[in-house]
Amino acid sequence: MICGKEPIGREETIARYLARSLDADAVEEFEGHYLGCDECFDELRVSERLVRDLRGSNLSWKQSGGVSILQFRANAELTQSARELDQLRREVLEQSDSRVIIDLSRVTKIDSAGLGQLMGCYSHLVRNAGSMKILNARPEVRRLLDMTGISALLPNYRDEMDAMRSFDEAE
Repeated sequence: MICGKEPIGREETIARYLARSLDADAVEEFEGHYLGCDECFDELRVSERLVRDLRGSNLSWKQSGGVSILQFRANAELTQSARELDQLRREVLEQSDSRVIIDLSRVTKIDSAGLGQLMGCYSHLVRNAGSMKILNARPEVRRLLDMTGISALLPNYRDEMDAMRSFDEAE
């Protein structure tokens, strides 16, 4: 299958997969193989990281006290057409961390797609015995989180240390 291809052909297949340009049957075959083959899976992960780094992600990820903190490097929008929305999803879903804080201090706009993505990240973490908190949401973003009831599930903290301690209090 894909493992047997020459390196350039394999990389072309990976690039087409990452660009989402494979047809449904090819995606199914690709994912079935790569999830079962450790060598190919590792190669895919390296390629994904390389592509993300080449695209110049606006996200940074740091670890502190067993908690992962995701921050935007520059102002960002979590809207349907924003690149950051997909980056956020990938960052959270690809990590093995179960305690995540998302710093929204640089998020200037959020729409239903952004709210849905936050809830998708939250659901993923909860399914994996984890939790997620919000840090420093701007007033306009906080109002939307409050209006939709999302703030009841994703509390907003103004202080990073308070947000980190909240994970221990919940256990």
